[in-house]
Amino acid sequence: MGADQAVGSGQPEGAVTGTVLELLENLKVRVELENRRRVVAHCGASSGLNFVRLRPGDQVAVVLSPQDPTRGRIVARLDGQARGRDRGVLDR
Repeated sequence: MGADQAVGSGQPEGAVTGTVLELLENLKVRVELENRRRVVAHCGASSGLNFVRLRPGDQVAVVLSPQDPTRGRIVARLDGQARGRDRGVLDR
């Protein structure tokens, strides 16, 4: 477990929860945080290893930049409803 990760929680320390509003160019997204503030965020370093597709409406954990509070890094996509094949498709 990394030094910045809280014990027993699913997201790193200092992360805030938000909702993806829109997809921007260069793999950036606009996120609305719980406190109704909007930030521009990019996926964290692990996304290069494990590509995660984000869609508007997805719940994400964002760590805000200490230098610029309008920028952030997405560190996790929080579990919502089922996605892809499992979303409402019945077996035949």
